[in-house]
Amino acid sequence: MIAAPIAQLDGVRERYPGASVHPASDGGYRLHVPGIVLPPGWSLSETSIWVVVPPGFPNLRPDCFFADVGLRLASGVEPASSSIQPLDGTPLRWFSWHLSTWDGSRDGLVQYVRFVERRLSDVR
Repeated sequence: MIAAPIAQLDGVRERYPGASVHPASDGGYRLHVPGIVLPPGWSLSETSIWVVVPPGFPNLRPDCFFADVGLRLASGVEPASSSIQPLDGTPLRWFSWHLSTWDGSRDGLVQYVRFVERRLSDVR
């Protein structure tokens, strides 16, 4: 049986060909999506993102996301609801942003990446 995150990777790769999914020690997965283009107002023109895909996905939704450690506002200020946190031993910029709704029979990795894109389009 193919795990749900791996089966959903093709949908993410339609927009981000370099996206990959890796098993994690907690039984979940890590979705890595490079090349997220950022609007003006960020310190970087693009970032990678990492999503912790929990065991039990898609019934359990991803919660929060990570970006490159150097990502800040262009002014140098930390983005709202973010801090530097390690993910699997690597320091990254953690965004404490949560989906308000999730339906595991309908929602998946593509929808979650779109949620991240919406957050990153809101420069604050």
